Amino acid sequence: MGFLLKIAVFGVVAYIAWTTARRWLGLSNPPARAPAPPQREAASQERRPVVEDTRMCTVCGAYVSTSSGKCGRSDCPQG
Repeated sequence: MGFLLKIAVFGVVAYIAWTTARRWLGLSNPPARAPAPPQREAASQERRPVVEDTRMCTVCGAYVSTSSGKCGRSDCPQG
């Protein structure tokens, strides 16, 4: 009975060693490759600036864009 037990223990140890080696070496399930990042289009390089210059309104004191039109007030200096 002792010899059969040694063979069974050896088989279990060999199985554990084999599965551990497969996981460490990545043989069982190789990782999937990550998809390549999308390429930027040429249109995205020609974007308009997000920040505009502003100046203080002489009438109401609010900061308004230099490219904006009249606000609708009768005494608006813009435009």
